[in-house]
Amino acid sequence: MKICRKFFPIFMVMILILGVKYAFASEEITYSGPPITLRISHFAPDTHKIMKAAFDPWIAMVEKESKGKIVVKKYFGGVLVGPKDGFKACIADIVDIAPAYTMYQAGSFQLCHVVDLPFAFPNSSVASLVDEALYPKYFKKEYEKMGVYLSNYHSNGAYNLITSKKAVRKLEDLKGMKIRSAGGTSSKMLKKLGAVPVQLPASEAYSAFQRGIVDGVCFYDAGTVSYRLHEVALYLTEVKLNTPANALALNRKFFDNLPPDLRKFLYHMQRRLSQIAGHAYDNEDVINRKVITDRGIEVIHLSPQELEKWKHAVEPLYEEFIKENEPLGLPAKELVNEMRALSRKYSSWTQEQLMKEVLEQPIRGIVDGM
Repeated sequence: MKICRKFFPIFMVMILILGVKYAFASEEITYSGPPITLRISHFAPDTHKIMKAAFDPWIAMVEKESKGKIVVKKYFGGVLVGPKDGFKACIADIVDIAPAYTMYQAGSFQLCHVVDLPFAFPNSSVASLVDEALYPKYFKKEYEKMGVYLSNYHSNGAYNLITSKKAVRKLEDLKGMKIRSAGGTSSKMLKKLGAVPVQLPASEAYSAFQRGIVDGVCFYDAGTVSYRLHEVALYLTEVKLNTPANALALNRKFFDNLPPDLRKFLYHMQRRLSQIAGHAYDNEDVINRKVITDRGIEVIHLSPQELEKWKHAVEPLYEEFIKENEPLGLPAKELVNEMRALSRKYSSWTQEQLMKEVLEQPIRGIVDGM
């Protein structure tokens, strides 16, 4: 079933509302007390494409399907919590849900970094499902050491290269170029490709690009437009290097103190948000590619032979990940094999099939007892 991109947000809201009734038919909200406020923060601005396509519809559904017992107060645009402060903000009870990306505190994590490795997934929708499926067995222990629960995992759009002064048409062109990176695995990947990674939050990428502090930005199409990078770019090299995982932290005190029915409800709604966001990234990337080309930016498509050179250059990262973690007693090789197997399994699934899977078989154990 093909959906016109123009009407995707409307279609998604419709299917999600229908899905909520299906998924929660046996989970009646019995809590009769006053409404409980859920505080959600994000460093992305309220105008960001994903805020509009994913977070706003999800917030509306939470309020509606909880029968008004959960009221969401949003703090977008970094007005309350910065990109790297999500863990602290949840622990300090400032917010209840906030981005707490493992790539921004790379040294605090080991196995979590596997989902950021290059060419691991065909798209964001598949990546988001696999990320959450792997979490209880492999990532939960190290993430909860940070003092929070995982709210949800969802993956960014596929990362491409956006440049201005120099077009990247082959791997050799990238050598020595300073490229904005989110840090962690993204920086390792860029080094393997011959670039010089410069770690910056997304909110600082435009200024750095405009002022020539970086020669290019490794980013997804929707983010390129939302952060106005297309205004200063001349070239986009389509590589689809990786789909970095976005982890949102959940305030443990808030979640543990919810009534049991609302706790179960919110847990399942988090699984749904993972797919809503993954779908939104995939679809918004398609929509925003037209905005990019309309701006006059040249889109460079690599030949299959050239793309294989890029894949060959970064493939050693998988073996390095295994060699780094196995001596620590961590099941890194098993994790890599399972991730790749799940990615292959879901690679041909449609967005509708992936959403149906989340509705009918929500991942269990992301929080104990759920």
